[in-house]
Amino acid sequence: MRPVALVTGASRRLGRALAEGAARAGHDVAVHYRSDPAAAARTVTEIARLGARAEAFRADLRAAGAPQGLVESVLGRFGRLDVLLHSASPWLEKPVAEVTEEDWHDVFSVGPRAAFFLARAAASALADSGGAVLLVSDVAATKAWPRHVPHAVSKAAVDALVRNLAVAFGPSVRVNGIAPGIVLPPEELPPEELARLVARTPLGRAVSVDDLVSAALFLSSNRSITGQVLAVDAGRSVV
Repeated sequence: MRPVALVTGASRRLGRALAEGAARAGHDVAVHYRSDPAAAARTVTEIARLGARAEAFRADLRAAGAPQGLVESVLGRFGRLDVLLHSASPWLEKPVAEVTEEDWHDVFSVGPRAAFFLARAAASALADSGGAVLLVSDVAATKAWPRHVPHAVSKAAVDALVRNLAVAFGPSVRVNGIAPGIVLPPEELPPEELARLVARTPLGRAVSVDDLVSAALFLSSNRSITGQVLAVDAGRSVV
């Protein structure tokens, strides 16, 4: 029986790349999405083209009970779970004076709150398979980004979850995180700003999607690593 990966936010951008990477690595994939069934269907179609089974699952992770319900639905359809890869995360750019309580709720509900309840709901199935949790963090977790305060703080909470869940779920389930640098930047980011950010990295380039996906798959499969957040950021976190 093929291993199964649940990838949240898998209808677009990094989540889709991670879902397709899991399929290439031999997993069947549960494709989570929130609001774009057509995009999720395209991910499912591409995964099928790669020779893996894929099904789409709709859930608004902000809603009470949604993370647990999503895991239960995936287990009901696939019968097992080997990797939980939580990639879904709102992107919010606002100056501090304009951030609302709803902004905080949305960012934290989809980020660390959903991560916790997804992982807790999946823990038993992951223990049965000797599986792993991988949470997508961000180099913002250790930086001061004054126009992205809820995002940066939520990613710091994700890093804390990695450490705490690694201990809580050990020894049967491994929990790690991955912190991307400049990869698939927002479409609205001006080219000159992107060039400035890239120029500041020690490697002088953006992170390739393939490099990020391969690192995520490595952390998900290595049986001697837990409680770690790996920066895949062309060195951005050290400057």
